[in-house]
Amino acid sequence: MVQVLIGMGSNIEPEQNLRLAAIALRRDFEGASFSAVYRSPAVDMEGADFFNACCRVESELSASQLKTRLKALEDAQGRDRSEGPWRPRTLDLDVLMYDGQVLDDELYRYAHAYVPAAELVALELPGDGAGTVTLVELRL
Repeated sequence: MVQVLIGMGSNIEPEQNLRLAAIALRRDFEGASFSAVYRSPAVDMEGADFFNACCRVESELSASQLKTRLKALEDAQGRDRSEGPWRPRTLDLDVLMYDGQVLDDELYRYAHAYVPAAELVALELPGDGAGTVTLVELRL
C-alpha cells in the first residue's frame, strides 16, 4: 500500500460534483480523508471560480492504474474533454503525490493545490506560490 494525494477541483456545479467525487473516492478507497474546500479563481482559463480540495488515500494500484481510475470517475461525472484541457469542468482529479513523490508540479505552484494538500501531508509551503484561496463552507 502506498499513500496517494489527489487534487480535486470543479467549477461547474462544484458543490454537487465535489460531494459526488468524495462519495466515489470513499467507495473505492477505504479510509479516504479530505481537506477543507477552498474557492480560487480559474487559472489560465475563463470561467467561474473553482472549488478545490485534496484527498489522501492508501492504494495498491500503480500510479498509472490510479490515474486511469480517476479519469473514469471524471468521465462518470460528465467531464467534457472535447474542447481541450483548459475549459470549465465538472470534475478534475489529479494525482499530486504518489508514495512520497510529487507527480504534479501544481502542488508547489498554486495555492489551490498546496493549501488543501498541506492539511493532509507535511509540505514546505512555497513563499511565492501563485494565486489565493478562500475557505468554503462545504464538508466532504
